[in-house]
Amino acid sequence: MKTFTTIFTTMMLMIVSGAAAGETVVREKALTWEDVARLDGPELYANLCAACHGVSGKGDGPAAKLIDKAVPDLTVIANGSRFPHKQVEIAISGNKRSSHGTIDMPAWGDQFRYLRPGWNAFLRDNYARERIHTLATHLETLQGGPNILAAE
Repeated sequence: MKTFTTIFTTMMLMIVSGAAAGETVVREKALTWEDVARLDGPELYANLCAACHGVSGKGDGPAAKLIDKAVPDLTVIANGSRFPHKQVEIAISGNKRSSHGTIDMPAWGDQFRYLRPGWNAFLRDNYARERIHTLATHLETLQGGPNILAAE
């Protein structure tokens, strides 16, 4: 497992830094998981969420018209300038029912865990948490107000 982690981290650093394209880029600091989440989030969102929520997150994806209830607008989650990151992660994970008593979207936490059947429960849970965090981080960038992440 340590070898996989080392290879994965090295590949991500090469891709992100431009080394895979033959460019030499000097970074002042190593990439954090937050950096990776910002880079990986749009692709994860496009593959898992955009069909219902739309590319811009407004709830107008092509599959939205096939769903009985209105698909939520993900661009208005932030309350002013505060993005409820933890609550968004809980909603994405599917581990808590919403106020109306049903879960209408896939429980992505379970889906992410099933993607790694050969891993032990601890690793599967961490993988699921990382993917959920990545999606929530991307949703924060879709908010209608000033980009909270750009201010960091």
